[in-house]
Amino acid sequence: MYGVLGAMETQIANNELVQVRDDDMFASHQAVQRALGNVGYITNLVTTHTIFYASHLRRPILQEGPAGAGKTELAVSLSRASGMPLVRLQCYDGISDKEAIGEYNRAMQELYVLINKEANRDWRQLREEIVSREFFIAGPLLQAIEAPERVILLIDEIDKIPHAFEAMLLELLSVWQLSVPGLGTITAKTIPFTILTSNAEREIGDPLRRRSLYLLLEHPSAMQQATIVARKSPTLSPRTHLFIAGFAHALRAFNLEKPPSISEMNDLAQVMEMMGWPVLTPELSEVVYPLLVKRTKDLSRMRTKDQFASILATAIKSLQGLNLEDIPDLTLETTENPQRSSFDSAETAKSQEQQPQLSEVANAT
Repeated sequence: MYGVLGAMETQIANNELVQVRDDDMFASHQAVQRALGNVGYITNLVTTHTIFYASHLRRPILQEGPAGAGKTELAVSLSRASGMPLVRLQCYDGISDKEAIGEYNRAMQELYVLINKEANRDWRQLREEIVSREFFIAGPLLQAIEAPERVILLIDEIDKIPHAFEAMLLELLSVWQLSVPGLGTITAKTIPFTILTSNAEREIGDPLRRRSLYLLLEHPSAMQQATIVARKSPTLSPRTHLFIAGFAHALRAFNLEKPPSISEMNDLAQVMEMMGWPVLTPELSEVVYPLLVKRTKDLSRMRTKDQFASILATAIKSLQGLNLEDIPDLTLETTENPQRSSFDSAETAKSQEQQPQLSEVANAT
């Protein structure tokens, strides 16, 4: 407990600075979008409006969507952008109040009793002492509401918990307090900015939905995907970034049991950067599968005759109506590497000469 709180205090050592950053970031939905963009999280107006509402209404956000769509990353990026520490509760089948709220340190209680055994201490007083807050090790939920400054509370994959545990969360999300056996009711010192994520493996109850703002987070659009991979592979050309985005869209439309996530497409972009591949071709299919296709059934489907080539052709076709000039974020503007803030005309011309046109790739496939 003390280590976690100590880390929080270190991150918010200058409380005034963090408060200024927090207030500035949530001043408007435009400020939210700018702040998230500054830490590399690409989003849309619906998401930024929802974050803005949640901050001022003190409501949690319930995010639902496919695995790998960026739900957890939103909480991480909000923490980085706002300066607020991130406290995470990872849900799983079988989780109990002990992991979420905390439990008494039984070893410390027994040691304390032994030390005071020969001091003729009054047992009633001793018993009250060993069930005090000092002997209680806080879990993530209690850490979040006891933090000296506002934190980001991420309750991740809430669809994996049973309904009984979900009911326990209602008290926290309704009145921002927790009832702890032995300690009584603990009211939040600060109300955490709370994000709940769900992969929709089971239906979340209406009581929890009523207490939350709802955000359906789907895989990014082609333009968003192109911008995201550009940040991970800045030396690739904008044309290649757009190709990767189209390939991601086509692959997800193929109805794989496990479609590729944002992070897996970023892995592909970095590999293409390392290998010097401007585009993918059917001959590269087998060396690409380990990055993207990770279930036996999906791999068998992809290996059927000309399937990879067909997906490549679909990717190219989906991009024919798009324009590179419509993606300003592909010319990365970063403070860490100002030399790559834009592609000058000479480099762009050289890149286009060396790389096949999208129409050529379509014909090849």
